[in-house]
Amino acid sequence: MRTNLKLTKRDMKIEQHKVGVLAYSIQVEDAKGDVLEHATVAEPRTLVFGMGRLMKSFEDRLIGLKSGDKFEFIMSPDETFGEYKAEMVMDIPKTAFMVNGILKSDSLVKGKMIPMMDNHGNPFNGYITELKDDTVTMDFNHPLAGKSLFTFGEVLNVREATYEELNPAPSGCGCGTPEDSCCGGGSKKEGHHHHHNHDDGEGCGSCETETVDEAESCGSGRCGC
Repeated sequence: MRTNLKLTKRDMKIEQHKVGVLAYSIQVEDAKGDVLEHATVAEPRTLVFGMGRLMKSFEDRLIGLKSGDKFEFIMSPDETFGEYKAEMVMDIPKTAFMVNGILKSDSLVKGKMIPMMDNHGNPFNGYITELKDDTVTMDFNHPLAGKSLFTFGEVLNVREATYEELNPAPSGCGCGTPEDSCCGGGSKKEGHHHHHNHDDGEGCGSCETETVDEAESCGSGRCGC
């Protein structure tokens, strides 16, 4: 006698091209650190796995979990935004910030994030740390460089992804979709040299040039990712 076993939703595991509905918290360093991202049981976050939207170290630790499973782990700086590097703090000539030969002095404010590009056209963010007579000191480390990320939570549900979830429409400047998480799309960047500001002085069109603190830098699809 043959028995046909059917996989129930509760037995379905997180894997590539599956959707995980999670309640979780991500905090700096440990359980007492600043909260970077928080999703509750009442307002969980829906994440599509295997699409390159999630930080690999975050995704890898959740693969294989099923509904009802709880998790807790720490992601090291090497797995997230890299170690803090002193060489990523650079003095940039003020002429690099000129637009049509004019320097917008009101755009150069200490603590402000400015979208930049390297010689290869790769976009990334720098933060003004000091203003000098002829140069601007900028820190191109991610705000979370050198920080570990403590994560804990629970898998509330696992399901198949819809066609729309697997084929999302392009959004903004490539920073992510509203469903992308704190650990979505973020990565450490190395080896940038000779930085240039965008021609219009404000970076890619859909991104605001604004001060981004640590609690916001990993937000949902923000340009500070």
